Amino acid sequence: MGELCFLITYHPVTLTKQSPSKSIKQLLDALDQFPDAKLIFTKPNSDAGGRQIIELLELYVSRNPNRAALFTSLGQLRYLSALQHVDAVIGNSSSGIVEAPAFKKPTINIGDRQRGRLLANSIISCSEDTNDIVQAIHKALSPQFQENLPKVISLYGQGNTSIEIKNLLKTVDISNITLKSFHDVKFVEDLS
Repeated sequence: MGELCFLITYHPVTLTKQSPSKSIKQLLDALDQFPDAKLIFTKPNSDAGGRQIIELLELYVSRNPNRAALFTSLGQLRYLSALQHVDAVIGNSSSGIVEAPAFKKPTINIGDRQRGRLLANSIISCSEDTNDIVQAIHKALSPQFQENLPKVISLYGQGNTSIEIKNLLKTVDISNITLKSFHDVKFVEDLS
């Protein structure tokens, strides 16, 4: 495998006992175990604790300018373009659950933020512990895991839902649909 590149988005988890600062430090410590990997960070949402995460990410990127970049948002087109070229998606964002499998990319899903969601076979869930994150990244990069990525089925569709809806609507016979009747009712003002 050539030069590695990870796309990372980590949002604050609002219903947890662990502070966002501790959680993001665990992730950053894990990423330090891959010193040659290029890191593309996107900033977290505005939930409580997001500012703490941003401050730590800004500090991390300033200390690692040759390998890390932080973006407020890449926008849809740039994000999906980046997703196409990275080796793994890391964090706790829904993009690792919904979009990454459609691109046949492994996701390291950290913590409980996405608990209860349907997970494709390309998603490796782990705790917010540094060692667990490192092990999950190694698993995602392993030849055995990589070999199965082309067979991954996205559980959230293939991006053609609007076309399918349009085609289905074209088959619906609306000739027998009764239209709703409206009646004007005179309004009488009560002056008493």
